[in-house]
Amino acid sequence: MSARTTSSAHAVEIFRTERGAVYQCDATQRLILDFWDTHTALSTRDFAQFRRMVNTIDVQQMALSTGSAYDVEILTPPRSERCYVLTLCEIIHLRELLNGSQLMLDLNSMLRECGCSLTSIA
Repeated sequence: MSARTTSSAHAVEIFRTERGAVYQCDATQRLILDFWDTHTALSTRDFAQFRRMVNTIDVQQMALSTGSAYDVEILTPPRSERCYVLTLCEIIHLRELLNGSQLMLDLNSMLRECGCSLTSIA
């Protein structure tokens, strides 16, 4: 996890790619998904469910299919009014962001269990 914070809600950056970032806001107990210049606040449970939704998309089928039905995937995060209409490349970028964020959250939890934190290591 990075020590970078956003000024709007005192959120700590969890993980960043060139296409987006995920922040953790302790004040609201939410994870904020910043993807393609949109911000979506999710509970940890909703984040995990949305990550599962993205990971179950058959990207191989999308890549190999010539039918227009496989050109995009429409996803709505749980308990959100946001709707993502994603191409194959965007799905791959979103997967990278969500999976990297989950890895950092898991790592931070393991370190806390050991009495460490990422900030004390740096």
